[in-house]
Amino acid sequence: MEHGRDDELTDAELAAAEAELRMLLARWGEPQMVSPPADLSARIVRRLSNPPPKRWRWYRLWPVVPFLLVLLGMWGLLIDSDAPAALFGDPETGVGRLVLTLILIAKPLWYLWLAAAWWLLPGLLLLLSVGWMWWRLIADAPLAEVS
Repeated sequence: MEHGRDDELTDAELAAAEAELRMLLARWGEPQMVSPPADLSARIVRRLSNPPPKRWRWYRLWPVVPFLLVLLGMWGLLIDSDAPAALFGDPETGVGRLVLTLILIAKPLWYLWLAAAWWLLPGLLLLLSVGWMWWRLIADAPLAEVS
């Protein structure tokens, strides 16, 4: 092969490679040409005319997951540290130990934040509610009006 051709095959090299590939495939009787089914086009048209039934989309639950995590964390921070870990088996299991560790790490940070910046909480809630309202307006708007 020449250099400077971006490693492309010439027509002769391509024909030789294709002949060798066909020879190797011929050992196993490949490729075997099979005629398509007689009603192939009718089946395709039938499937295109009948749309599949609507399925419930699980990805619509994504806003609920952070809320549940925050709720679980607040339960662990403010009420009982072991209770969220007990939901995942026990503090002796791997996931339960991870949940308990995260809660015990977050507890002093939460109390430090409450002691120093508790007055930011109403502003944070206001910011979250305005963001949620903005998202609902954008999500419900037709695509042509967004631009």
